Amino acid sequence: MTAVARLIRELEESIDRGSQERCAATLRRVTDLFLNGAAHFNPNQIELFDIVLARLVTAIETRARAELSERLADVPQAPAGVMRTLAHDEIVVARPVLERSTKLTDQDLVSVALSKGRDHMLAMAERRNLSETVTDVLITHGDRVVTHAVAGNRTARFSNHGLDRLVEKATADEALQALLQQRIDMPETHLRQLVDLAKETARKRLSKVMPAVDDTALLSAVEASATAVRAKVEPSLAPEPVKRDYTEALSIIERRVETADITELDVAEFAGKQEFEETVCAISHLVQISLASVQRLFDDPDTDLLLILAKSQSWSWSTVRSLIRLRAAVGVNVGDVERVKESYDRLNQQTAHRVLRFLQAREAKQSVTGYRARAV
Repeated sequence: MTAVARLIRELEESIDRGSQERCAATLRRVTDLFLNGAAHFNPNQIELFDIVLARLVTAIETRARAELSERLADVPQAPAGVMRTLAHDEIVVARPVLERSTKLTDQDLVSVALSKGRDHMLAMAERRNLSETVTDVLITHGDRVVTHAVAGNRTARFSNHGLDRLVEKATADEALQALLQQRIDMPETHLRQLVDLAKETARKRLSKVMPAVDDTALLSAVEASATAVRAKVEPSLAPEPVKRDYTEALSIIERRVETADITELDVAEFAGKQEFEETVCAISHLVQISLASVQRLFDDPDTDLLLILAKSQSWSWSTVRSLIRLRAAVGVNVGDVERVKESYDRLNQQTAHRVLRFLQAREAKQSVTGYRARAV
């Protein structure tokens, strides 16, 4: 640590002479020295750097502090004291640390949220894996912009109290409703509340643009739409699938995979032969969602999700028609096939991709992907 000792003496001289330029140059040298050996320094050595850097931070201009914040933000061994100081600095300095530094504890973050303004809370809302403690504070003390940023952070975690507050705020905020509906970690209770909010929002909007239509008719239309919404955002509310044994069908798919990839042609072939279990297994393998979820696409009276899945894979209408006929073969009313084709043709592929990613991500979150490997 001789080099550090020399820098400390130089630091004292720089501060005593009041030279911003010299202090900034010394800061860079100290930071370089720390970064070059950070992985090997022991706690006492890191504490010494903390003291040196803390002294420098008080003597340098904003631009130099911002540079220091950027350089230390991603360093796991960064001195904790200096990181706390930078986090409480003006936002141009604090932002990198608030967004990325793992050295800040929940208590540090709460302290910043309660003592600083919206910009600091917004930077904090971008952090990965925000804890319930921090999100509670941001939701309670942040404004609408902060609330939206936290709700849109896919890795943030929320307490029941925090979720209650979010849903409460969403009552008068359609944009927040949309953000919450996109989350894959919303508990069923809160999802139901969001669906009810969406229904009421839709009713009010329709009432404004269609004042001549009575409330009973509007409520009926909204309820029909809400049923489709539930199918997309609340798969746990769907009817339980009929128990089926997929053991043999899984073996068939595994043997095929040994020689060639499963394709749309395989799906069409199985469906055309009315081989239900093989069709389900082939689709499950192709789109990477569970057997239970694929089976629900056939068991559910609504064809929407089956069509969305097919559109996400760009399957031909010929293949989709075979899947529709397979639904009919297992006793599900498919309605007017021509209307189904019109619905399929109108589907937006990007939207279909988003819904499929939602289903895949939700299953990953709930750790049910292993369900594909055994009988339903």
